[in-house]
Amino acid sequence: MDENETTATEHWETDELMNPRPKWPKVIGIISIAFAAFGLTCGGLAMVWAGLVAPGFMEQALEGDPYPDGMKLNAIDYAIGGSGFILALVLLFAGIACVTHRPSTRIMHLVYAGVSIPLNIVSYLNQMAKQESIQQWAQDYPNNPIAQSMDPSNAGAAVGQIIGLVFFMLLGIGVPLFYLIWFGLLKTKPIHITGDDDGIY
Repeated sequence: MDENETTATEHWETDELMNPRPKWPKVIGIISIAFAAFGLTCGGLAMVWAGLVAPGFMEQALEGDPYPDGMKLNAIDYAIGGSGFILALVLLFAGIACVTHRPSTRIMHLVYAGVSIPLNIVSYLNQMAKQESIQQWAQDYPNNPIAQSMDPSNAGAAVGQIIGLVFFMLLGIGVPLFYLIWFGLLKTKPIHITGDDDGIY
């Protein structure tokens, strides 16, 4: 029995040396898990803030003026938020599969990337439309204490828009595009992920 176990161990170690597992899946997997956790946390907090917390905070600041339509959650916001939540879960499982060298990580990353790019574009356009609505509200109620901070000529508002655009390009487009190139063009075979001819571990 001991001789058989020793032989099996030596054979396994030889296979590991001849077909070592690639190291990149752990790096990509950890990035995906972190990015997914960021999306789940920030997305969830943003929905809670906009839907439950913000109205209460702004009630006194509005001083009787109507609540800006651009700050209200509508059907499109809920659809985008729900879709983003599901995509974040897909990326989380894709990251876990990548860390564990599972070939299924490739299709999950491609699904995430293929859906998230158009969704992020729709989300960004929706936010721009809501921002225009908020700016129009600020013009309609210029004497409101919070209207000045919503003025597009305000330096803080302009900086916020630039930061939003940078995040959109880097995270909303850049990361999914990287996944499309990496898993769609470069790492297309199971052996690229597992390091084993059978494609599984």
